[in-house]
Amino acid sequence: MKTTHALSHVLDYDLSDKNLLQDIKHWIDSNMLVMDQKYVWKVGIATSEDIVKVAGRVRSDFECKHFKYWRADSFKDAMGTIMKLTRYPFIFKSGLNQYSGKGAYIFTYKAPCPSKNLFYHTLHY
Repeated sequence: MKTTHALSHVLDYDLSDKNLLQDIKHWIDSNMLVMDQKYVWKVGIATSEDIVKVAGRVRSDFECKHFKYWRADSFKDAMGTIMKLTRYPFIFKSGLNQYSGKGAYIFTYKAPCPSKNLFYHTLHY
């Protein structure tokens, strides 16, 4: 009987209770076992048409790792999530980020941090 009771709690799980920000942070944390000083996370927003193009560009670059995307409820929700994520010192906005289409897809990937980058010294010194 305990098994049936435990399974009923699992089946009653409401997907609307999931928090998109927490899901993304958990995914980033799980793919960052050791903080590699040569890599940073990049995040951005894309439309449903552009997310495939972004995925293709990121995956064609051999130095980029761990690409994933999520669908937000709206553009406003996606912007709020991006604003909260970029407060962390190892997460930056991607150059592939597109605001003009007001997309609802948030993507993230791990990319090398070039030594000539303006923020390189803040991460390494």
